[in-house]
Amino acid sequence: MSPAIRSFTSLALALIWSACGAPRYRAGAGAPGYAASDAVAAPGEPARVGSGGVRAGEWDDNANYREFQKLMTRNGNSRLRPLDIRDRQFVVVRDSDGKPVPSCRLEIVDGAGHRAELTTLSSGRAILFPRDAGLASPDVTVEATCGQETIRRAAELADGEGVIQLELRTPRAVPARPTPARPTVAMPAIDLAFVLDTTGSMSEEIASVLDTLRTVAAGAGQLGATVRVAIVEYKDHGDPFVTRVHPFTGDLDAFRRQVSGIRASGGGDMPEDVDAGLAAAMTKLDWNPAAVARLAFLIGDAPPQRYANEPGYDASARVAARRGIQIFTIAASGMDGYGQLVWRQVAQFTGGTNMFVLRGGAGPQSTGAGDPMSSCGGTQTGYTSANLDQLVLGKLRAAVAALDADPMEIPGLGGDETSVPCTQRAVARSR
Repeated sequence: MSPAIRSFTSLALALIWSACGAPRYRAGAGAPGYAASDAVAAPGEPARVGSGGVRAGEWDDNANYREFQKLMTRNGNSRLRPLDIRDRQFVVVRDSDGKPVPSCRLEIVDGAGHRAELTTLSSGRAILFPRDAGLASPDVTVEATCGQETIRRAAELADGEGVIQLELRTPRAVPARPTPARPTVAMPAIDLAFVLDTTGSMSEEIASVLDTLRTVAAGAGQLGATVRVAIVEYKDHGDPFVTRVHPFTGDLDAFRRQVSGIRASGGGDMPEDVDAGLAAAMTKLDWNPAAVARLAFLIGDAPPQRYANEPGYDASARVAARRGIQIFTIAASGMDGYGQLVWRQVAQFTGGTNMFVLRGGAGPQSTGAGDPMSSCGGTQTGYTSANLDQLVLGKLRAAVAALDADPMEIPGLGGDETSVPCTQRAVARSR
């Protein structure tokens, strides 16, 4: 493993931000047909970079949805599992105050009785891929159950891309974040799981994840949320075990001590049983349905090994979308092109992002899992760069911040990252 991964544990560096990133259009204001100047932009947040930090790229294929579709068409691979993303609809749930409502159970039914189920994220949004869900007609009924309230409306699925809005009659039932005036209020809950390849090539990544638990424990108090953590280890057939589950707990320090004995072993051939690891994370962890966010980080350096009697990663991605679990993928050193496509498929389908170690990020000895040109569709250079541990903590912060954001400001709606000038993009990037 490259020394680049070791910098995953460095706590001294902040995020590297510049002024460019993914476009965020306000639905209805930045949809196709509106000028690029209507895009809603947020300023970049510059940060200093210490010496010796790893460069880690992050790419959001939902903010660059059209480019991702082209990439998947260009890289047709018979080994890829079928996730049909040719159309997408954002289902947005707001309360009577216009705030996003997380963890609403959605049921979408078309005129022929075909049914899709989703759960809103902390942004109050869920992404529906109608073709993948088997919806056959554009006329649908959408039902949202949010706590004790259920609302229903008829809607029409737009060609290519669209937004379906639902509004509660009452304020949302989400715990408020603590303030100096109210420091003891109940806090929103977040579930965080690591789905981790623990075969022989992953020793430094394992150490990195264990140290990242320390980062999360140290930063959790400032998040304004309570965090539970879990780990799912996966290996491959012929190893001492294929999956091992360390269940969710809110005692982060005790959990870190409990899993400190995880060691890299086994493997040997390049593919590993990624499918079993994801399936275990979806079905064997007790995800909190009332949490405002459920985040999983898939970390590995090898693509999936396919076994006839196991559900594929596509099935787990569908389960994740149904249960409102965002999967963020981290491609470690040595990941091949097929594996990178799989990682990006899973992240895009579940509303997550893909992260990767950049070649040369820790100096000439670094090999990384890719570079901006190869890992971002062959044409893109607009990636976010930061320490991986800070990216993980950043996702927790973003999940909490989304509770107060406008759910109708949707990255990539109406145009990809490259479709508007850098100064009008909302999500920062760095080279």
